[in-house]
Amino acid sequence: MTELRALTDAEIVELATRLRSLDWSWQLADAAVLASAFGWEVVMTGDDWVMLDAGFGAGSAKLTGSGDQVGEIMVQVTDFADDDAAGEAQTRDAFVGMVAALTGAFGEPTARIPGDVPEVRWAGAETTLVLRDPAVMVELFLMTNAWLAEQDGLIDLEEQGLL
Repeated sequence: MTELRALTDAEIVELATRLRSLDWSWQLADAAVLASAFGWEVVMTGDDWVMLDAGFGAGSAKLTGSGDQVGEIMVQVTDFADDDAAGEAQTRDAFVGMVAALTGAFGEPTARIPGDVPEVRWAGAETTLVLRDPAVMVELFLMTNAWLAEQDGLIDLEEQGLL
């Protein structure tokens, strides 16, 4: 079993705090400004996304949006785990530890969504911080509330078989 590299409690809280206090244009054209502020590297750009290296390799951060407007910032906060039960257990342990650290810093989450890809949310006035465990790594998102509502709506439609 490979040791999973993950941000420490202090590092996840610092990153989340910086993201939550972000004063940025939310424009894809300004991706380099965001990358520079966080010490990330722009790897590749598309029409409605920008791929970054945030320390865990190319694609370990990504800006996604619609048109020129960014809706979410995703940052990988662990390495990729082995694709087996042991790797899944490592990411789940990292996720649980990060939830505890973020709860200590920001208070009780505003939502806990269980399931195959559990996530925990801390909603703010304009953005929501989301920690997600898709089993192969742990991801931290900052999403605009409008983007998050749209994504949640799409998931609801898919679950109803309407998409």
